[in-house]
Amino acid sequence: MQNKNKLLDLHQLRALRLRSNNKKIILCHGVFDLLHIGHINYFKSAKKLGDILVISVTDDQFVNKGPGRPAFKIDDRVKFLKEIDCIDYVCISNATTSEKIIKNLKPNFYCKGVDYLGVSRKKDLKLDKELKALKSIRGKFSIIKEASFSSSKTINDNGLQNFSEDCKKYINLIRSNFNNINILKKLELFKNKKVLVIGETIIDKYTTTEAIGKSGKEPMIVVKKKNDIKFLGGVGYIANLCSSFAKAVKVISFLGELKNEKKFIFQNLNKKIKYNFLLKKNSPTILKTRYLDEYKKSKIIGIYDLNDDPLSKDEENKFYKLLKENINKYDIIIVADYGHGIITKKIRKLITSNSKKVFLNTQINSFNRGYHTVYKYKKINTLVINESELRYETSDRNSSILFCVKKIRKKVKAENIIVTQGNRGALFINCKDWSCISCPAFNQASVDTIGAGDTFLALSALCAGSKIDNRLTLLISSLAASFSTNQLGNISTFNYDILKKQINHILK
Repeated sequence: MQNKNKLLDLHQLRALRLRSNNKKIILCHGVFDLLHIGHINYFKSAKKLGDILVISVTDDQFVNKGPGRPAFKIDDRVKFLKEIDCIDYVCISNATTSEKIIKNLKPNFYCKGVDYLGVSRKKDLKLDKELKALKSIRGKFSIIKEASFSSSKTINDNGLQNFSEDCKKYINLIRSNFNNINILKKLELFKNKKVLVIGETIIDKYTTTEAIGKSGKEPMIVVKKKNDIKFLGGVGYIANLCSSFAKAVKVISFLGELKNEKKFIFQNLNKKIKYNFLLKKNSPTILKTRYLDEYKKSKIIGIYDLNDDPLSKDEENKFYKLLKENINKYDIIIVADYGHGIITKKIRKLITSNSKKVFLNTQINSFNRGYHTVYKYKKINTLVINESELRYETSDRNSSILFCVKKIRKKVKAENIIVTQGNRGALFINCKDWSCISCPAFNQASVDTIGAGDTFLALSALCAGSKIDNRLTLLISSLAASFSTNQLGNISTFNYDILKKQINHILK
């Protein structure tokens, strides 16, 4: 069989099943980033189950082994697989699971390696989806019991990750001080923590469009609406993120009096999260709609529906009473102050009376610029702030980050200040001894940065609140932010299982 005929698409997979003449088809699925003798033995053993061996290989953008992977691009991985004699066909999977491949090919057997022995379907949701698809076409699942070799370890030991040199240096720094087992034990500390999340609830909506051209009668550009994507943002997103790590999570926030988004919020808030949602009069629940170009996914315009007037005295008193009842029950207090009017002077005073537990991010945006400032918070544990906002707050464009942080520290008594710098990474500054750790960004080709700051805030709060080493805090928070920027909006949420998998792949 010639190599050029081995690569099939989904349509050709369906045709293969139709013309197979009752021959048994075996499907193996994976990334196959660095092929080795373990893979060869695995393929040969799988082939013994039937007649036709098909290998489904995950395309680059759907590989979820963490940043720096795959080490080898899809064209190279496919080329290598096509050269293996026992493999009859190869197909590229444009998804994070093999569900579509299974439903189109309808294999008699679906195979996985020995590392899947004892894996619970409840814990591995992707495997669960694949096995449900397999059951629907009456296929059989088979574990191939050949000796397993770690591609990740070989890739890591030989510096083959698809990383910048700065990322490789930081990973080597971590590997020289910690191992993956040690780090995973430290993550268990999260499971003892109770987290309270305070701030605005936001609904983010993306409307994708196709450019049509200039209006025939008016001086404007016309676009055609394609799709709407809606997801939970603000403190709802932060609470969801924390819920897979912490023992307990509660969110206290405001919705609009109109209750127009209440059903959507409750449907998208993790069921284990406790909540108190108060209602703000004469207000909608904050809805931020952004129009995007369908092809490039670049943002065209934003239309925000909100009322950022301060709370009424009655609303403030209800908010204060709720916080007073809850604030001492929690170990970590995450405050996401987007500056839309709900965190008043009285509320801030109560929050900062528990300063050692407070992890804060205040965001400057088009609505609050010139009115909203971090200086309103006098004492906290950790401030997470973007470099551009740091420079805006200090009115200092040119001085070093450390110099600007020291300016902030004179007015905000923070134990730590973490400065995020987009694709240049982040700095963790200990305000007691002014030690500074720099961590590079692990994703240099962001799809969308919405939610990255909230993701970084949540993970850095969990880490610092659990007294995890500052170097690991930056690593874990940066991995989470990298995951967030690799997708459009907050469509999926970083969680404990993803972090555990990434730590194992990066530090093996």
